[in-house]
Amino acid sequence: MLPDERWKLANFGFLYDATATLLGYFVRTWYGHFLNVITRNLHRWNERGLIANMIEPTEEGAYFPLFDIDALDMEKIVYINGVYLYILMSHKEANRRLMRQSDRKRVLYLRGYDFEGAVAAAEGLAIGVSSMKTTGFNWTLSRLLVPHFEVFKVMSPKDVYWETVEAQHFFYGRYRDLVGYAQHSILSFYVNALRWKEDVGYLMDGMDHFVVYVSSMTESVLWEIDQLDTDDRRGRVTMVFDEKAIMEKEIHMDVRDRMKETFGDQVLWSKEGPPPHESVAELREQLSKKFFVTTPEEFEKNIDMHRQRIEAGSSRLASGKRETWLDFHFHPAVDEEKLKELRDFSDWVQAYIAKCTGERGIDCLMLFLNHIQLRIFMTLLMGEHDEAGLALAAYSAVMRSTMDFCAGPLKKAGWLSEEELKPLIDLLDDHRDIGEYIGMRLLAYGKSHQFDDLTAIATAEFSQAFESTRVAAEKFYEITAGRIVPRQSE
Repeated sequence: MLPDERWKLANFGFLYDATATLLGYFVRTWYGHFLNVITRNLHRWNERGLIANMIEPTEEGAYFPLFDIDALDMEKIVYINGVYLYILMSHKEANRRLMRQSDRKRVLYLRGYDFEGAVAAAEGLAIGVSSMKTTGFNWTLSRLLVPHFEVFKVMSPKDVYWETVEAQHFFYGRYRDLVGYAQHSILSFYVNALRWKEDVGYLMDGMDHFVVYVSSMTESVLWEIDQLDTDDRRGRVTMVFDEKAIMEKEIHMDVRDRMKETFGDQVLWSKEGPPPHESVAELREQLSKKFFVTTPEEFEKNIDMHRQRIEAGSSRLASGKRETWLDFHFHPAVDEEKLKELRDFSDWVQAYIAKCTGERGIDCLMLFLNHIQLRIFMTLLMGEHDEAGLALAAYSAVMRSTMDFCAGPLKKAGWLSEEELKPLIDLLDDHRDIGEYIGMRLLAYGKSHQFDDLTAIATAEFSQAFESTRVAAEKFYEITAGRIVPRQSE
């Protein structure tokens, strides 16, 4: 047995909670969707008497059904990988520009995030409410500054949603085009909520100018403004003060509070900072005493003057001394104890997979494949995309072995007609192909500051993981093939 059996009856509530601390409602939703596939499989099999727990099948479930096609969901596995890869690609492109020596001025764009809220309406459905002011100014700033300067920002929850609206169809095997989306517009770093002050402070030293879109009065915005209140930075700051956006967010604060009062536990998501401590007029007056303050309308109207101010500024670190990168700390923003629990569980899942592909062999392919999907989830949750690539290699191998079995022994036994066989094999082949396509790219992507060609290494690692799993799955099918009773023709 595995060294720690407490996980075999695990309640996945701690995993759902962890997804809520990644990067907002949109990211949480797609991680949750994929986790739902895994948990529903376990509940369904348990209710049918096929499994006793996460690692032990019943006598009936050990061999039949051999494979459960309903345990797969193409959309969910494609989207969790696509969302993760977009975040990683964006961060990596921002690093590439940060590491490159260039005379182009660097601008750090700071802002308050848009409000997000969601209430459960029915099973699997939610009614959402959010603000759009910051997202709108993102597009304005991109249009006005990106052609002239290198503009960086910290990725917000709404950025991931809006920046991938048109790119989501690239999730299905068109990652080259997805890379292009991650490279356009404002360059985005992923920053873990546990260390955002440290990372933002680190970025500030190499920036020539700072544009601050003041659309809220949260503690995070006020902290960022405080970091700019130095003799070295004060003159290189443009404050775009949006009084309408601040007032709108105050209304959303009231909506948030009413949501909690009215819906209670049905509130799926409500994320925003504390109420303002100062009035709008007082904040603007204070900012005007120290910084150049303008409005969104005036900023666009006088953009030539603002571009000249940016060109005139220089960071404390000159070109040639400021080339660096920001590490990719993608994982749930939870304390060390909870983070260790997540790592321990992920290691336990991998240990089960390793036993099945080792001497023990596979005694229940359904459970084995579900653990592979769980391993994909855990590695993407923890930002371990190389390990996710290996898990996808195993996923692809199970599809390959199952295709061979369906077209061989199962067909010979009469369990599948020609009409039934083709759509099933086509579906399995689609899953095999997507597992190979995504897995290879995750393995070849390297760290967020690596830009070497890792294709050869990735191919070798993928092939090794694929082959060990294929052999184990084929042994399972060889054993179970002898138990198949030929189907009597009607």
